[in-house]
Amino acid sequence: MKPNDLALRTAHSLQSISDASRMSPEKAWRDGTNVLVAYREAPAKTEACLIILLKETLQYLEYNRSITADRDILDAVHHLRDTFPAMKLEEWAIIMHRLKTGEYRPGYERLKLPELVDIFRQYEGERAAVREGNWNELKKHAPDRLSDDQLDALYKNYKKRREAETKELQKGADIKRVPVKNGRWEHIPYPNDKPERDGEEG
Repeated sequence: MKPNDLALRTAHSLQSISDASRMSPEKAWRDGTNVLVAYREAPAKTEACLIILLKETLQYLEYNRSITADRDILDAVHHLRDTFPAMKLEEWAIIMHRLKTGEYRPGYERLKLPELVDIFRQYEGERAAVREGNWNELKKHAPDRLSDDQLDALYKNYKKRREAETKELQKGADIKRVPVKNGRWEHIPYPNDKPERDGEEG
């Protein structure tokens, strides 16, 4: 994909992120924008988008024990971005929506970074199972309609798409860091002038 196409795709994903939660996981993976690519193309907007997604979700859930301090939210976004580099922006929106609807329900009204990591990991596992299932279903039915050469070409095309996705991830790894001041990104509105750390949980 050309650099201009990547920039346009990133801009579209960021502008329509509020609608992405209604995407199917398959469509989000197929048509979405990789989070590292988005950071490379529009670092400030991407970081703001992810921080707002996470912060609004935490505020909506009102769990007794969750991330509240601005510094901790920023750290959580960075950790999730680096731990799940294959994730798409649209998939972040789907995960946050599933948290709000109760499809993902952490126990004991606790939602801190370890719980978020578990939820992202669960989503990745579900996505992998669906993609593998789709390919196995294709292989099961294809021999009745396709010759060996056609099936081989189909598999090569599938492998080529996977390699292109991997290459896109490698390009996205060279991201620009967004400057922060006192652990906060200056262009994001914060309700309190002085960020407070979490209580006993830290």
